[in-house]
Amino acid sequence: MKRLLPLLTLAVLMSACVKTPETTRFSILGDSFSALEGYVYPDTNEAYPHYNEIGVTGPEQMWWSKVIDSTGWEMEKNNSFSGALMCNFDDFETGDHYGPNSFIRRMDNLGNPHVIFVFGATNDIYHRAPLGDFVYANWTEEQLCSFRPGLAYILETLTHQHPRAKIYLLVDMELCINDVTIEDETRQAYLESMYSIANHYNVNCIEIYGIHKSWWHPNPEGQEDIARQVIEALQIDFNF
Repeated sequence: MKRLLPLLTLAVLMSACVKTPETTRFSILGDSFSALEGYVYPDTNEAYPHYNEIGVTGPEQMWWSKVIDSTGWEMEKNNSFSGALMCNFDDFETGDHYGPNSFIRRMDNLGNPHVIFVFGATNDIYHRAPLGDFVYANWTEEQLCSFRPGLAYILETLTHQHPRAKIYLLVDMELCINDVTIEDETRQAYLESMYSIANHYNVNCIEIYGIHKSWWHPNPEGQEDIARQVIEALQIDFNF
């Protein structure tokens, strides 16, 4: 009996040291493509108001919900805001350069996720935010009103705030393709800029092609398009 007691004590101590595997958590820094009413954080964020008109009637149809179904992960925070630009450009022509809902202004509120999805740029190109220069340090407020410096600042900040998180930049390869007033050269410059900046910070890009849209936004089929391509990319890295 005397010999058994130390063994039992050791077994108890060893069991106490065994930790249950932690569920992978992800957060989203996005715009209306990811913003469904009732499923944004904080809840004061604006969600896209017409999803029901294009057939998206519930969270189960959103791309991030399908990611959850396929991976078993949990969504920590969906900090998406309808109409938001990545950079701080708001209305350059009137001199109002402060973008209160920009990705820059919201990127500090993502919680403590293992994975971060950054999904935007549609509103930057749609509102004609200037590309700006490639700037990777000592940004000025004026520079942050341009796309390239703004995105660099976002990725710089996220990689430092979340050094253990895997960050993905989702890239709509047909960015505002239906806007005939945007020249292909401009569209290509945006896409190439996203890749160049992501590469600078060793952030993976997930290319998203052929998003089916209604009223410029992903309909149920479009949300499926996004989810399928995100999941395919994640399978390579996480082997689930």
